[in-house]
Amino acid sequence: MVKKILFLSTLPPPHYGASIMSEICLEILQKSKNFQVRNIKLNYSKSMNDVGKINLSKFKGFFKVMKQISNSFKEFSPDFIYFAPATKGFGLIRDFLFVQKIKKYGVPFVFHIHSRLFKGRKNKLMYQKMFKGEKAIILGKELLDDVEEFFKKEDINFLPNAIKNQISEREFKKLIEEKKKRPNLNLLFLSNMNESKGWPKLLEACEILNKKLDFTCNFVGEFPSKWEKERFYESAKEKNLGRRVNYLGKKTGKDKRKIFEQSDIFIFPTEYPFETFGVVIIESMMFGIPVIANGIATIPSIISDNETGFVLKKNSPEEISEKILQLSKRETRENFSEKSRKRFLEKYELGNYQKNLLKIIGSLF
Repeated sequence: MVKKILFLSTLPPPHYGASIMSEICLEILQKSKNFQVRNIKLNYSKSMNDVGKINLSKFKGFFKVMKQISNSFKEFSPDFIYFAPATKGFGLIRDFLFVQKIKKYGVPFVFHIHSRLFKGRKNKLMYQKMFKGEKAIILGKELLDDVEEFFKKEDINFLPNAIKNQISEREFKKLIEEKKKRPNLNLLFLSNMNESKGWPKLLEACEILNKKLDFTCNFVGEFPSKWEKERFYESAKEKNLGRRVNYLGKKTGKDKRKIFEQSDIFIFPTEYPFETFGVVIIESMMFGIPVIANGIATIPSIISDNETGFVLKKNSPEEISEKILQLSKRETRENFSEKSRKRFLEKYELGNYQKNLLKIIGSLF
């Protein structure tokens, strides 16, 4: 029997980990013969600069979504709700109100939680009311402490993120051969350019490496504010990194792929308090790029330490520069690259994720 799903989540644009993964989940469920899906997009941010802020467009969007929810129950009559909630700030308040409206209809939920829970008193009360008696999907066992207070153990399911493989084995081998011809090392930081994602620490690591290594470090992503962008340029200038560091802006699609193809090492020294998974890590692994990343959230289970990359313990500029120096040796880097690509195909390619998502959803209702 075909089940009807009302799917509520943030979706691109803007492009960030949670919205990208929600789009992937939506496409998987829409293609399944076992489900009929109606989708409601929750977010009205036009860019990363809008995220977390209130404006007229979002205010109008809130009432538009409320109306879409009412119409969905009149016209569609869903069997259950797939909801990917915001877990902090105005997004959490918005989603709490949407959930309370839906709960009046008595239809069960599965909450696909892509971010950390912030257990301040007000947030905790909202989580308790939202999640009581419902089921959850989380990204890994490392995040169990976040949710076990609000869901029964038997109602929690684990599903690490995944992406579609975009590069064939033939293309991968050609890419490796092309990299052998390049004389200098290309480092990459790709994320939202929020300071908590770690770009200041990488700049400090670049300063340490400046006279030790021939390298270029490319920074890719959108700054949340003009002030932070200015701070980046000032910091690079103070550290005398003008010829080493490039800010390339936000990149998507073919432009983003080209950057991955030209990169040798990906560095992700994130200290973002709501970090969960880091989709960009598995994007890098897909292209066989060794990853150096801070060991928080699910990151230690994604990277095979000292095989596909390095899990940072101190997340200091000194430790980052030390790991980059280790991977600057071509033989070491190529060995890591092969293992990184293999690990991606075995654990984080979309085919397995699709099967597991459908299996979890199918077993819940």
